[in-house]
Amino acid sequence: MPLGWFKKKDAEPAAPTPAPVATPPPSVPAARKVVSIGKLLREDLIVIPPPGLDKDGLIAFLVKELCAKAALGAPEPFLAKVLEREQGISTTLDTGLAVPHARMDGLADIAAVLGLVPAGLPDPKQPDLSIKAMFLFFSPNRQDAFTQHLHLLRGVSTLFQHGLIDALLRDPSPAAALKVIRGREAGA
Repeated sequence: MPLGWFKKKDAEPAAPTPAPVATPPPSVPAARKVVSIGKLLREDLIVIPPPGLDKDGLIAFLVKELCAKAALGAPEPFLAKVLEREQGISTTLDTGLAVPHARMDGLADIAAVLGLVPAGLPDPKQPDLSIKAMFLFFSPNRQDAFTQHLHLLRGVSTLFQHGLIDALLRDPSPAAALKVIRGREAGA
Protein backbone atom coordinates (compact mmCIF):
# COMPACT_ATOMS: atom_id res chain seq x y z
CA MET A 1 0.00 0.00 0.00
CA PRO A 2 1.44 3.45 -0.88
CA LEU A 3 2.44 5.74 1.97
CA GLY A 4 0.03 8.52 0.99
CA TRP A 5 -3.07 6.31 1.48
CA PHE A 6 -4.29 8.35 4.50
CA LYS A 7 -4.45 11.74 2.67
CA LYS A 8 -7.70 13.04 1.23
CA LYS A 9 -7.28 13.53 -2.48
CA ASP A 10 -9.12 16.85 -2.88
CA ALA A 11 -8.43 18.37 0.53
CA GLU A 12 -8.14 22.15 0.76
CA PRO A 13 -4.99 23.48 2.40
CA ALA A 14 -5.61 24.63 5.96
CA ALA A 15 -5.90 28.40 6.50
CA PRO A 16 -2.95 29.86 8.38
CA THR A 17 -3.59 30.41 12.07
CA PRO A 18 -3.54 34.12 12.91
CA ALA A 19 -0.81 35.22 15.28
CA PRO A 20 -2.06 35.84 18.81
CA VAL A 21 -2.48 39.48 19.76
CA ALA A 22 -0.67 40.45 22.93
CA THR A 23 -3.06 42.14 25.32
CA PRO A 24 -2.56 42.81 29.00
CA PRO A 25 -4.77 40.87 31.37
CA PRO A 26 -7.94 42.76 32.27
CA SER A 27 -6.86 43.16 35.90
CA VAL A 28 -3.68 45.07 34.94
CA PRO A 29 -4.38 47.88 32.46
CA ALA A 30 -1.36 48.74 30.32
CA ALA A 31 -1.40 52.39 31.40
CA ARG A 32 -1.09 51.39 35.06
CA LYS A 33 2.19 49.53 34.49
CA VAL A 34 4.20 52.71 33.94
CA VAL A 35 4.78 54.60 37.15
CA SER A 36 5.95 58.19 36.74
CA ILE A 37 8.26 59.19 39.55
CA GLY A 38 7.79 62.85 38.67
CA LYS A 39 4.04 62.48 39.12
CA LEU A 40 4.38 60.61 42.43
CA LEU A 41 6.47 63.41 43.90
CA ARG A 42 5.48 66.98 44.70
CA GLU A 43 7.74 69.77 45.91
CA ASP A 44 6.69 69.15 49.52
CA LEU A 45 7.68 65.48 49.14
CA ILE A 46 11.29 66.36 48.27
CA VAL A 47 13.17 67.20 51.45
CA ILE A 48 16.62 67.79 52.83
CA PRO A 49 16.81 66.06 56.20
CA PRO A 50 18.57 67.57 59.20
CA PRO A 51 22.27 66.71 59.55
CA GLY A 52 23.54 64.02 61.88
CA LEU A 53 21.05 61.26 61.06
CA ASP A 54 22.07 57.67 60.47
CA LYS A 55 20.23 55.53 57.90
CA ASP A 56 17.47 54.44 60.30
CA GLY A 57 17.10 58.03 61.48
CA LEU A 58 16.79 59.21 57.89
CA ILE A 59 14.16 56.55 57.21
CA ALA A 60 12.22 57.62 60.32
CA PHE A 61 12.40 61.28 59.28
CA LEU A 62 11.17 60.52 55.75
CA VAL A 63 8.36 58.24 56.99
CA LYS A 64 7.10 61.01 59.29
CA GLU A 65 7.28 63.56 56.46
CA LEU A 66 5.44 61.26 54.05
CA CYS A 67 2.72 60.25 56.52
CA ALA A 68 2.05 63.90 57.41
CA LYS A 69 2.18 65.36 53.90
CA ALA A 70 0.33 62.53 52.14
CA ALA A 71 -2.24 62.13 54.96
CA LEU A 72 -1.39 58.45 55.48
CA GLY A 73 -2.09 58.46 59.20
CA ALA A 74 0.15 57.50 62.09
CA PRO A 75 3.75 56.88 60.98
CA GLU A 76 4.49 54.06 63.46
CA PRO A 77 3.10 51.13 61.42
CA PHE A 78 4.79 52.44 58.27
CA LEU A 79 8.11 52.86 60.06
CA ALA A 80 7.89 49.40 61.63
CA LYS A 81 7.14 47.79 58.26
CA VAL A 82 9.95 49.50 56.35
CA LEU A 83 12.51 48.91 59.11
CA GLU A 84 11.52 45.24 59.14
CA ARG A 85 12.10 45.15 55.37
CA GLU A 86 15.48 46.86 55.83
CA GLN A 87 16.66 44.01 58.07
CA GLY A 88 17.05 41.92 54.90
CA ILE A 89 19.17 42.83 51.91
CA SER A 90 20.38 46.42 51.82
CA THR A 91 18.36 48.72 49.60
CA THR A 92 21.31 51.02 48.93
CA LEU A 93 22.55 50.90 45.35
CA ASP A 94 26.10 51.61 44.22
CA THR A 95 24.87 54.91 42.74
CA GLY A 96 24.34 56.36 46.22
CA LEU A 97 20.57 55.89 46.12
CA ALA A 98 18.80 54.06 48.93
CA VAL A 99 15.32 52.74 48.17
CA PRO A 100 13.65 51.63 51.40
CA HIS A 101 10.16 50.40 50.62
CA ALA A 102 7.37 48.20 51.89
CA ARG A 103 3.93 46.98 50.91
CA MET A 104 1.19 48.09 53.30
CA ASP A 105 -2.26 46.69 53.98
CA GLY A 106 -5.04 49.23 53.55
CA LEU A 107 -3.04 51.65 51.42
CA ALA A 108 -5.01 52.89 48.40
CA ASP A 109 -2.10 53.90 46.15
CA ILE A 110 1.67 54.29 46.04
CA ALA A 111 3.06 57.06 48.26
CA ALA A 112 6.66 58.29 47.99
CA VAL A 113 9.09 60.84 49.37
CA LEU A 114 12.60 61.80 48.26
CA GLY A 115 15.30 62.84 50.69
CA LEU A 116 18.44 64.51 49.35
CA VAL A 117 21.59 64.13 51.45
CA PRO A 118 24.28 66.46 50.02
CA ALA A 119 26.82 65.55 52.74
CA GLY A 120 26.07 61.85 52.32
CA LEU A 121 25.83 59.25 55.05
CA PRO A 122 27.31 55.76 55.23
CA ASP A 123 25.13 52.72 54.76
CA PRO A 124 25.59 50.52 57.87
CA LYS A 125 25.57 47.32 55.81
CA GLN A 126 27.90 48.72 53.14
CA PRO A 127 30.12 51.34 54.84
CA ASP A 128 32.01 52.02 51.60
CA LEU A 129 28.75 53.35 50.08
CA SER A 130 27.60 56.88 50.80
CA ILE A 131 23.85 57.51 50.63
CA LYS A 132 23.29 60.73 48.68
CA ALA A 133 19.56 60.31 48.02
CA MET A 134 16.81 58.20 49.53
CA PHE A 135 13.62 57.40 47.64
CA LEU A 136 11.28 55.89 50.24
CA PHE A 137 7.95 54.49 49.13
CA PHE A 138 5.01 52.39 50.22
CA SER A 139 2.67 50.52 47.91
CA PRO A 140 -0.62 48.74 48.51
CA ASN A 141 -0.29 45.14 49.70
CA ARG A 142 -2.62 43.81 47.01
CA GLN A 143 -1.89 41.43 44.17
CA ASP A 144 -3.18 43.91 41.58
CA ALA A 145 -0.66 46.52 42.81
CA PHE A 146 2.38 44.23 42.89
CA THR A 147 3.27 44.81 39.22
CA GLN A 148 3.26 48.57 39.82
CA HIS A 149 5.49 48.06 42.86
CA LEU A 150 8.03 46.17 40.74
CA HIS A 151 7.83 48.69 37.88
CA LEU A 152 8.49 51.51 40.35
CA LEU A 153 11.55 49.74 41.77
CA ARG A 154 12.88 49.26 38.25
CA GLY A 155 12.06 52.84 37.26
CA VAL A 156 13.73 54.34 40.31
CA SER A 157 16.90 52.29 39.90
CA THR A 158 17.05 53.17 36.20
CA LEU A 159 16.35 56.90 36.62
CA PHE A 160 18.50 57.63 39.67
CA GLN A 161 21.94 57.05 38.19
CA HIS A 162 25.07 59.02 39.19
CA GLY A 163 24.36 61.82 36.70
CA LEU A 164 20.85 62.46 37.99
CA ILE A 165 21.87 62.29 41.63
CA ASP A 166 24.73 64.73 40.96
CA ALA A 167 22.30 67.10 39.21
CA LEU A 168 19.86 66.91 42.13
CA LEU A 169 22.61 67.68 44.64
CA ARG A 170 23.93 70.68 42.67
CA ASP A 171 20.67 72.51 43.43
CA PRO A 172 18.81 70.47 46.04
CA SER A 173 15.81 72.79 46.20
CA PRO A 174 12.54 70.87 45.82
CA ALA A 175 11.42 72.87 42.77
CA ALA A 176 14.73 72.35 40.95
CA ALA A 177 14.84 68.66 41.88
CA LEU A 178 11.32 68.04 40.62
CA LYS A 179 12.12 69.85 37.36
CA VAL A 180 15.24 67.71 36.84
CA ILE A 181 13.37 64.46 37.57
CA ARG A 182 10.47 65.30 35.26
CA GLY A 183 12.87 66.43 32.55
CA ARG A 184 14.83 63.17 32.70
CA GLU A 185 11.63 61.13 32.60
CA ALA A 186 10.49 63.10 29.56
CA GLY A 187 13.83 62.41 27.87
CA ALA A 188 15.13 65.97 28.08
